[in-house]
Amino acid sequence: MGIDIGKFLKNPEYEIKITTYRDIFQAEALERDRFGEEYRKLSAAIMMSKNDMKRMGFKPGDRVKLTNDNGSIVVELRESKREEPGGVAFMVNSPWSNALVSGDTGGRGIPEFKNISAMISLAKEEVTTIERLIIVR
Repeated sequence: MGIDIGKFLKNPEYEIKITTYRDIFQAEALERDRFGEEYRKLSAAIMMSKNDMKRMGFKPGDRVKLTNDNGSIVVELRESKREEPGGVAFMVNSPWSNALVSGDTGGRGIPEFKNISAMISLAKEEVTTIERLIIVR
């Protein structure tokens, strides 16, 4: 019986730029139930082009870890319906994408939601829960 060397190897990481956007369906789900399954499904996801997914060895439905200096989250990977420029991915503006946004506004007073740098890799963990991302008062 051989040793499973794969468990000692770290998943390959790739650099990605994330742009956030607003979505009416996700906003409606938020109004109905912030802690509901529908809101999580619409929010805890990242959209990538088929070409980027192929280049990185990912497939739709994979769980991926996104990490940068501001935070680390696990979300579901989805294939973009459009052919996006290489190296760019999209997330709905939500507690999940906000976990990666820097608090440094560069003197502008508004955080950078359109050009978030992060590393992406396959995740073994479950999708990050909203309870871990927000503090309920």
